[in-house]
Amino acid sequence: NLHISIDASSSMNGEKLRNTMINVVAMCKAVDMIPNLNVQVTFRCTQNEKPYIVMAYDSKTDKFTKVKQMFGGLRPNGTTPEGLCFEAIKKAFIPINNDVDSYFLNLSDGQPYYGGPGFYYSGDSAERHTNKMVKMIEGMGIRTLAYFIGDGYNDGYDARAFKNMYGKGAKMIDVQNVNQITKTLNQLFLQK
Repeated sequence: NLHISIDASSSMNGEKLRNTMINVVAMCKAVDMIPNLNVQVTFRCTQNEKPYIVMAYDSKTDKFTKVKQMFGGLRPNGTTPEGLCFEAIKKAFIPINNDVDSYFLNLSDGQPYYGGPGFYYSGDSAERHTNKMVKMIEGMGIRTLAYFIGDGYNDGYDARAFKNMYGKGAKMIDVQNVNQITKTLNQLFLQK
């Protein structure tokens, strides 16, 4: 099982989201043709001053036509509530067992941020919370992979924050080379 969570905040607008979506749609199509492999795709952002997550596709219950019909109409919005959204969907994660290997793939371009009425989620405390949620996911036996989709830079505060949140599963990639994600997943699946 593969759960793909996509940062749909405003900063992903343009080439970052377009290249990400090309790869995610390709992964969904591949899963559609491979027995014994399932995928869920979620998008996270903020909407009307609240963290917002959409379970956009689940190959166990949805036909691939849903991806073709709806994904093109999705638009980024708001900020990046990272760990808050992971906590909200933890019941949707499928833990490993004797019959299932499970992976969580996160695609994002930044640090967690959410500001609402009387609530501020940013900086070190938001990074620690996101890391706590990643450890909770890993505690279910789910292997986590996180890709920082950058604009050609792999250092600085954003990169450090990303590595603090996602640990050894954090990878830095350029928006021009998002297909690195697909290559990594192919290598993982071929090991099984």
